This record gives sequence, C-alpha cells and structure tokens, in this order.
Amino acid sequence: MKFHEFPFQKKLFISCIILNSLLLAGFSLFFYYYSANSLRENMRSTLSGSAAMIQTNLDTFLNDADNTLKELQLNTTLLDTARNIPEGENNYLPTHITARFAFQDRFRTALISSNLDISLNYVSKYYDHLGIFSPNGTRYTAKSTLKNNPNLTRVMDNINYFFYIPPHKDYWGYNRTVISVVRSMRDIYHQYGLLVADFDMDTLTSQLLSDFDTPEDYDITILDSNHNLVYTSGASMDRRTFLDSWRTATQASPDSGSFSNGNLSVSSYHLSQQTGWTVILSENSSIFAASIKRLLVISTLLFVIMFAVMSAFLMCLTQNLTQPLRQLTDKLIRLKPGENIPALPGSVDNEIIFLTNAIQGYLSEIYDQNQRLTEERRRTLIAHYDAMEAQLNPHFLYNTLSVIGMTGLASGNTDVSDMCTELSQLLRYSLSYTGQSVLLSQEIENARHYLYIMKIRYEDDLEYEWQLDDSLNAITVPKLILQPLIENCFQHGFHQAGTEILPPWKIQIRSHRDKNRWYLSIANNGAPFQEEKLSNLRSKIAGFTFTGNQDMDHESIFRHQGYGLENTILRLHIYYHGEEYFHVSENENKQTTVTIGGPLKPERSFSRNSH
Repeated sequence: MKFHEFPFQKKLFISCIILNSLLLAGFSLFFYYYSANSLRENMRSTLSGSAAMIQTNLDTFLNDADNTLKELQLNTTLLDTARNIPEGENNYLPTHITARFAFQDRFRTALISSNLDISLNYVSKYYDHLGIFSPNGTRYTAKSTLKNNPNLTRVMDNINYFFYIPPHKDYWGYNRTVISVVRSMRDIYHQYGLLVADFDMDTLTSQLLSDFDTPEDYDITILDSNHNLVYTSGASMDRRTFLDSWRTATQASPDSGSFSNGNLSVSSYHLSQQTGWTVILSENSSIFAASIKRLLVISTLLFVIMFAVMSAFLMCLTQNLTQPLRQLTDKLIRLKPGENIPALPGSVDNEIIFLTNAIQGYLSEIYDQNQRLTEERRRTLIAHYDAMEAQLNPHFLYNTLSVIGMTGLASGNTDVSDMCTELSQLLRYSLSYTGQSVLLSQEIENARHYLYIMKIRYEDDLEYEWQLDDSLNAITVPKLILQPLIENCFQHGFHQAGTEILPPWKIQIRSHRDKNRWYLSIANNGAPFQEEKLSNLRSKIAGFTFTGNQDMDHESIFRHQGYGLENTILRLHIYYHGEEYFHVSENENKQTTVTIGGPLKPERSFSRNSH
C-alpha cells in the first residue's frame, strides 16, 4: 500500500515518527560527538601530564648515569690504568689481571651504589673492551668487531667530555637497543678511551611505565634532536602517519602538546631540554576504542529509549486527535441516500462536531440535486452515443457510392452487382441494432463485406488475411468498431498525404485473447502513424473522464466526438467504463499495428437503461 492510501491517523503518526526520528538521531549524534570530543580532550590532558612525568624520569635516569660515569672518570686509579694500556693486536684487559680488576672493582661498586639498571663499559683508544652487565658479570668484545663498527668510531672521535646517544643498537655485538651516556677518559692533553653507560630500552620502558595501572596499554616513542624516530615500543605503528601527525601538532606547539594518530589513538609529546630528544607517550588505541564503544552503546540505548517513549506518546496523541474524524468518516461511509449524519456526542466547541452539524444541513439538498443530475447525464449520454453511431453511416455511404460509380464507369462486368450486394449488407448492418450491442462475429462479417468491395476496387494491389479465434465470436461489443480501423488503413496508411506507398497493400486482421481480455489487431504495411497525430490521439483518449459512479461527463463526450479511430476508441471507453484496451505499435518490418480490446467479463457493460 502506498503512503497516500494510508488512513489519516497512520499518515499523521508516520510523519510525526519520521520527524521525531530525525530530531532524536540529530540529538544522539550531537551527544555522541560532543562526549567523544570531551573524552578525547580529557585523555589528552591526562596523557600530557604522564608524558611530562616520563620525560622528567628519563632525564633523571640519564643524569644519574652521567654522575656515575663522572665519578669513574675522575678516579685516578682508572685513569692511570687506561693511560698505561698499550696498543696491541688482541684485547689487553682480559689477559692483564691488574688492569682488569681495576675496572671490574670500580664498575661493580658504581653499579651497587647507583642502584641503576645499566651496564658499564670501558673501551680504550685502541678498542680494548671490558663491560660489566651486572655486579657479577663481565663481558669482552673483540677488538676487530669494535674497530669495524663505524658508529663506535664516530663516538670515539667526538671531542666532547660527555654526551647522550639516543636509542641505538649497542656497540658490543649483543643486538640490544640501548640509550648510552658517554664520558671521555682523558687528561688535559690526551684521551685514553670512553666510559659508556647503557640503558636497555626494554628494561627502561618498563621502569618508566611502572607507575601506570596497565603499562601494556601505553607505548613510548623517542625522537632524536634531528626529529628522527629512533625508538618506539609500538610494534604495529605506521611511522610515516605518526610522524606526519606529530609534525602537524608541533607547528602550533613545538615543545609540548598532544595529537591524534587516526580516530582512535591519542599521543602526547614533550621536548627534553637536557638531551634535545622528544619523548612521546601514546595510549593504546584499544583503550580509547573501548571508551568510544561504551559511549556508542550509551548513545544508542538513549536513542532507542527516547524513540520508544516518543512513539508511544505520538501514537496516543494522533489517536485522540483523529478519533472524531474517524467517527465522522465511518458515519459518512455507512450513510444511505437521503439520510443525515447522526449527531456526534461531545461539546459543541469541538470542531469535528461543528463540521458534522454543518454537513447535515447540506445532505438533503445534495441528494436531490444528485438524483436530477444523474438522470440528466444518462439521457444526454444516450443521445450522444446514438449520434456518434449515426455519424459513421453517411460518411461511409458517400465513400461507397463513389467506389460503385467509379467501378461502373470503368467496366460493365458483374462486379458491379456483387458490390451492390455487399453494399446492401453493409447498409443493413449499419442501420440495424441502433444503440445495441452486437456479437464480435457480426462485426467480423460486416468487415468482410467492406474488404470485398475494397478488393474489387484495388484488385491485385490489395491483399488481406484473417487470423481469427472462433472462441471470441459470441462476445458482445459496440457496433462498428472493426470497419473504421480497416478504413483507417486506406485513409491514413496507404493514401497518406506526402508519402507514396507502393502496392501491394497488405492488411492482416487477427483476433486473440489472454486470461482476462479479448483483442482485435489490424496490421498494415502502409505509412506509420505520424508521431504528432498519435500524440494528439493519446492526449484526447487520456482526456476521457467518468464522473461519479455513473457515466461519462457529457461535456467531455461532446469535445471528443468525431469519425474513425477516435470515435471507435471513445465508444469503447464508454461501453467498458474505462476498461478498454488501445495500443499502436510498429515492428522491424515497418508494419503498423492498431490493437483494441476489452475485458472478457466487464465489471459493468454499457446499458441505455442503467442509472
């Protein structure tokens, strides 16, 4: 059922529901996006404080490691030992107990006193190495490995007394990512090697996040002083997108701030004045996604609850508003001719009751007028129907007499007699059954007489063929609906002005049926319908109107009465009360077909005595 066919109460309710849904959806979306933005801002504020704390703790760790190296750098025993290490092919420290013990003892003491989870390393200017990874563990790296490490060579060539190295692979061949604090072992004039304190990044990250309730939900990223990403604990990070988001944020706030990497990730950054590195703390997207999911569920539940409440309210409201209208409609539907509407109970201030009382005052007068108008329309329709049938008779009689005259002048054979016989049949049929229905077989027989005359006139120039369904012979139809369609083939198909149609001219008459309708198709190989004339014909047919539950408006009949095809379609329209069939088509062989038809079992057939 289409919307306009719904009862008024349903249409009002549906309209209100749609408006209500749009308003609630807008409110829910506003609530969702406002809450999501508030949640994101709160997370950014909290994350910014945490990022500042982590950056401060990292600087503290690096500073403590530097102080530890400073004490070792100033130790005269270590300095003398480093000064006396000679250049050689192999690592000097593992094979010289005194020098090895000097570094081992001082390094172990420094590790215990500093309480830092670091490893201490010494590498001489000749790349002799000793490293303490725990108070009880000593490791050595071959000189050849260290000499071939360009990164360590660059560190060895650095002339600064101390410096910080951002996260990198360690120099000792253990494939660890570390942060290094480096101090030079030197006196005023000479350098005797480097003291290196390494923080393992996995361990350091755990320490920095140890104060968080769920450290696994956070990632730490470090950018060096050149803004290169040198470390991140987030394995699945899209580094390019992450850096682009960070650079966009630093345009407004270079030293600290927050940014989003996608819709579900929040990060905060702080620049260390001590190291020049940028520390970025990112909250795992699953946390924010879970919060957003909860917010989405709340928004959805809020929408559903408000929608249900508003729907129930609107249902009650529309029912109360339309109940008097429904009562009035029901009384009008059951109203019989000449009756008045019973008074509706209620206050006289009710607009519907006032409307009912006003309608009662006009019903009697309307009923009387309707009776008079119905009788007048019936008589007018019958008069016009008879007039339209009569229009065909003199028109065809004129054409037929012209044919007989031409044939008689041309030859003195028996064809004239035959044509007169056929003409008498045509005239008898035309003048009989006035205003009555005829059998389709009678219409076909009348058309045979007409085609016989036309065949004598045009001889071999005319060919025609019948394809008839005998089961349709007994159906009743209006008189003279087939002959005008055949005559139309000659007047507009074979003899159309401005178009030369060469013989032979072919006409095919076919009757057929489907489940609900009968059809008559008249096909010819003449000129096709001009589109303008066909459009005008269809417009006129579309203008045929029936009024009330009776007959066609007599003014519309008067406007559309005429000869030939238009007359035939109009009479079919009147006869079947708008259930007629009419179609014009042209196939690939340039054959034009006009098809008319009607219902096999019409709901109401035309009757001169019907009211």
